[in-house]
Amino acid sequence: MSVRESLIKHLTSILRASEGTLMVILCDLNGLSIAKIGRKTDIDINPNHITSLAAAAFSASEENWDDLNIKEQIISFSFFDKICLITIKINETLLTIVHDYYKEWPLDVDSLASAMFYLKQKLGEFFGIREETERELEFFSNKVRSAIYLFGMGTEVSFVSYSPENFDTTNLLPAISYVLDSLQNPIFIRYGLISPTGLTLDAREVSGQTLPISVQAFSANANVGFQKMKEESQNGSIGDLLSYIAISGQDPDNFYGIATCPSGRLRFSRIENTSNIEDVSFIGLFSLTYGGIPILCELRNIIYSILQITGSEPITESFIKSVNVLTSFKYD
Repeated sequence: MSVRESLIKHLTSILRASEGTLMVILCDLNGLSIAKIGRKTDIDINPNHITSLAAAAFSASEENWDDLNIKEQIISFSFFDKICLITIKINETLLTIVHDYYKEWPLDVDSLASAMFYLKQKLGEFFGIREETERELEFFSNKVRSAIYLFGMGTEVSFVSYSPENFDTTNLLPAISYVLDSLQNPIFIRYGLISPTGLTLDAREVSGQTLPISVQAFSANANVGFQKMKEESQNGSIGDLLSYIAISGQDPDNFYGIATCPSGRLRFSRIENTSNIEDVSFIGLFSLTYGGIPILCELRNIIYSILQITGSEPITESFIKSVNVLTSFKYD
């Protein structure tokens, strides 16, 4: 069996492991396709678009992880209206799993970890990279397994609103600050709202945490990555980008994540006939110690509360719907 045939064999094993998985694609870091396998679906999936998004998914958070001295990014989850893209870096390639999270969630982590072991081994042969030891291959596959497993587990947080009962409709920022101060669980290390231009509108940081860059620099970097993902996803057939979550770290007991998602539209002044309404994004840095479910729940609650202040917005409402779908499934 040739190396390419062996790669297809392991991609096929990933596809067959979950009924919700629609396509598995392997590409280089620039998005050039190497191998792919898929099943029949009513969702229109353009493989070239998927590989472009995969390349963006790993470059989008690179600057933040460098600045935070947290290495290396293991996996990213890019949620759209119809599907989720799970992208994993293996040597100098990117493996992307196109998954229908409405049909099934989370993934079968044991089957996926086994495939990671052999894919990394075969890709080393394919690209002429030094032969890795079994211990190195196991360490990599266990990291991927842990990241996906942790993201799909944890204690659910009730769906509630943090918005104040009364607020000044001519100045919404104090009401939004009230929401950011009302989190039930201290699960974010730093978080805030940012405009498309990178301006931090409001931010919080857990006291006692010492990080090498300011919350404003962190938010600006994360915003650049999120805007990049949004640009890459425009005019695609898989729907709007609802959230982008990247997981990084060497120790499974100490993984970190960056979450970005839309947070509605904010009017910055009451002057008529001026372009003063902008999309707002939420940015958050978190530890994955307690699992991804409470992170997603608090994200949903914050965004839902902000929408009650700023007014409805379709993409942001779709994000809330996607979180409710994800949290209805979880590992035991």
